[in-house]
Amino acid sequence: MKKTRCVLCNATKAKRSCKERHDALICPKCCASIRTQMCEGCNYYEYAERYHAARCHTAEKYSSDKGIEREVDNALLLQEKGDIDAAKAKMDELLRMHPENHVVQYGMGVVYAFKGMYDEAILHFDKAIEIFPYFVQAHYNKAVAMLKISDMVNYLRTLKRIVIIGEEDSEFVKAARHMLLESEEHIMKHHGVGLNKYLEGERKFHEAFSHMDNAQWEDALCGFKKCTEMVAGHAQSWGNIGLCYAHLGKKELALSAIDKALEIDPLYEIAYMNRKAIERLEGGEILKHERLKTLNYYKDVAVQNKPLLETLMGEERVKRTS
Repeated sequence: MKKTRCVLCNATKAKRSCKERHDALICPKCCASIRTQMCEGCNYYEYAERYHAARCHTAEKYSSDKGIEREVDNALLLQEKGDIDAAKAKMDELLRMHPENHVVQYGMGVVYAFKGMYDEAILHFDKAIEIFPYFVQAHYNKAVAMLKISDMVNYLRTLKRIVIIGEEDSEFVKAARHMLLESEEHIMKHHGVGLNKYLEGERKFHEAFSHMDNAQWEDALCGFKKCTEMVAGHAQSWGNIGLCYAHLGKKELALSAIDKALEIDPLYEIAYMNRKAIERLEGGEILKHERLKTLNYYKDVAVQNKPLLETLMGEERVKRTS
């Protein structure tokens, strides 16, 4: 039987189906060479990440100076005792002296998180992760900070990464699994899909949203329709379908899509505002781009499903390095 060649190199036997290339058949070598975080959800990606994480946890280049670690821990202890200014001053000093130390970047993130400055905290957690990609504590605290600012999609993605790269008996992995389970149960209840499909829908939504930002209404419309095929009860996609139709001069279709969004979520204030703007259009009139407000993918989880947020935010605390 004739072997199927890899669609990328056209030289080696294809053994894997690539989701990022519409299930095209590729060889293991090409799979490894093109693998990025966009491959999240693929078994080969997860196996590779676990392998690299296991090696990096013991790698000498990622070990931190124990003296610096103690200084960071002492600064965070000051903060826990209520001396926030002293803790911040100490971390500022450590950051000036050791900006490329992942534990120092992590410690500064914890300081900002305790001060309620979550955007700043995330910047430092990201820097710590950039230096040491398998720093599980930094990923965990980034997830908690994401939850605090209601960035539910990145919160969920970060939790999934913790489960992939962390050691099975780690308290962070156990906590991440619990938080993912609660979130998935909630998403299943309100959307009828699992976590992976919900996150895949977000990726499609993001692509469509980029088209909409660039006034590429037909492409955006196609993208949002794909989102509703994946997550039928996704109010934000229906709302944005309405916006696309409005910009294409299709008033009745626009109103119908907005009404579908409001049927799914009657509390969507932005959708009501957009509906009023669309109602004022006269036959064939095209709505100007800046006149409508857009709807984000995860607003339904962050706002409509407020009890979930309150439960998780009440349970989770920013954890330090000890």
